[in-house]
Amino acid sequence: MRSYPLAALQILRQRREEEANQKLAAARAFEETKKKEVEDAQKALDNYLLWIKKEADRLFSSVIGTLNPIHKITDVTQQVSWNRTQQSTYVVALEEAKKTLEEAQRATQLCINAQQTAYKEAWKIEQHHQFWIKQEKLREEQEEEADLEEIANTIFLMKHG
Repeated sequence: MRSYPLAALQILRQRREEEANQKLAAARAFEETKKKEVEDAQKALDNYLLWIKKEADRLFSSVIGTLNPIHKITDVTQQVSWNRTQQSTYVVALEEAKKTLEEAQRATQLCINAQQTAYKEAWKIEQHHQFWIKQEKLREEQEEEADLEEIANTIFLMKHG
């Protein structure tokens, strides 16, 4: 049987499909790390909010119910206020983590699309290859039949000719 005339294209499409699969696997792994970062940032924010509430309660309980100089009360309220401003650091970190996760999800979707396209292209060339093999076998059978018929005619002419 002759070699498949589109073998180089078939190999190229298989290679592209493998590369697309590898890129998709990497994109999914990257997306998973970004999901973990979002979870970690959310947990850090939740922990900070819990701590800030406990800290505010502790600070206020240190001045409530007793006589205190005004500067101590001012210091406590300033400390509580400063703690609340630090909350924004955690909120910003969470928002940034969510943005990078969204970017990773978009990249993963692009890789899924590319992988599906590469799969379809590889599948199409494989289907063509299978069709070509059937056609090639049919052609070979027809050539063999023609050769046998020619030999039979030659033998017949030699005997009767």
